[in-house]
Amino acid sequence: MSLLTDQFLSEIKKTIVRIQKEKDDIFYGWKISLSDVRSIQSLMLGDEKLGLAGYQEREVFDHAYSIEVFTRQGNPVMMGNSTCDIDPLSSLDEQILKTLNNALTVNNQPWDLPGIENEKMQDIITYDPAIKNNMATAHQKLIQEASLKVKTLKGVKVNSAELYTNNRSSCFETSTGLKGEQDRTDIYFEIAMEKLPLPNTQEVHLIKSAIGIEDMNIGQFIDEALEQTLSLKDAVLPKTQENAVVLINTEAIARLLDGLLIQMYAFREYYKTPHMLPGQKVFKGEKSSESDILSITLDPTLPIMAASTKFTSEGLKAKAGRVVDNDIVTLQMITQRMGQYLQKPHNSITGNMIVPLGKYSKEQLLKSQAECLEIVSFTSLMVDPSSLSWSSEIKLGKLYHYGKLKSIVKGGIVSGDLGENLCHFQFSNTEKKFNKPGDVFTTPRGYKGPDSMLIKSGVKIAGE
Repeated sequence: MSLLTDQFLSEIKKTIVRIQKEKDDIFYGWKISLSDVRSIQSLMLGDEKLGLAGYQEREVFDHAYSIEVFTRQGNPVMMGNSTCDIDPLSSLDEQILKTLNNALTVNNQPWDLPGIENEKMQDIITYDPAIKNNMATAHQKLIQEASLKVKTLKGVKVNSAELYTNNRSSCFETSTGLKGEQDRTDIYFEIAMEKLPLPNTQEVHLIKSAIGIEDMNIGQFIDEALEQTLSLKDAVLPKTQENAVVLINTEAIARLLDGLLIQMYAFREYYKTPHMLPGQKVFKGEKSSESDILSITLDPTLPIMAASTKFTSEGLKAKAGRVVDNDIVTLQMITQRMGQYLQKPHNSITGNMIVPLGKYSKEQLLKSQAECLEIVSFTSLMVDPSSLSWSSEIKLGKLYHYGKLKSIVKGGIVSGDLGENLCHFQFSNTEKKFNKPGDVFTTPRGYKGPDSMLIKSGVKIAGE
């Protein structure tokens, strides 16, 4: 059944339409939304016989309504907006009027709310059908897979694990006639383990989120946690270097390129923060003739990917577009609002990053370098969207000499400048997907492209 037929949502619409007519001198527009979340959450302990033994499992349901109110008032006319989570047990009139009054305290340059553009929404698979159709079965399948894997581990003690399997449905309607609804699924898994023999003072705690069961690849993830745990006592600090050669993985590539894309959003031009315009180069400095060339396409239609969507945050049909072509910015991502502010046509471009592959395998890239530090995982990779500089502590690394492993590395700070990195880099020729579902702090990130990136310029390491 469609969420748009929800009885209380209809009551909200009826009330907000009435109040808008009563306050039509200031009440410009509205958006009403409904979010329905179902979650199965399991807490587990490591067990010698079972692998993982559950000690708590619960089902969580959340059915939440919200509104956004837009106002216009004053001379010159200013526009305000305010949001409110609706309490079904309290007066609708009071909540809507309070939100209206809050919106009147905000003064923005006016923009016209988007209306129907007569473009048919695409049918996009934004969820794992196995989870959506039978979440309980999917959840137990994941627990069984994780438990069987944990039973095979040698040399470590698994202390705990958590698994959350989520099914999220949402819908919206606006005063200008836009409507939409969408289903999403996601999985959250974390595991903590330590190296034997006990006792010791170090524990490895890793977290992974995914869109579906295949994307989670829970067995491989547990192997990664095992590798990090077993390497704890053998790891050494990296050497300090001003010009380091590093190899990063899919997750790190997606994180860096996401930072680059932020500069192509039109709101950064409007607010006069560092931004990139069509025609600009993405690299900074002199481009090496040996370097690969960067192209990025955004595509909202890829099935079971984190950034796939039928519509944008404004409710318009989401569209694909090549935003970087051969190292040159070709498009800005322009919303309806920013398009009006900047007097540019909006394009509703959004979606997952698609990056062309390189020529060589990961192994060939490592063998090509006298010394290369593969960063298996960062502690917390941070990218400054204004300077495009980045840094993180090394959680786990591997130092190679012409492709042969020399040492395991942990600690030290690696930093870089993405503009300089793009002067001399090479992508691998193996494709991999990476998905990071959105949360209250970040937007979804979907990536389909090379599984490795060799960076030969613009990287520093602070170690011993």
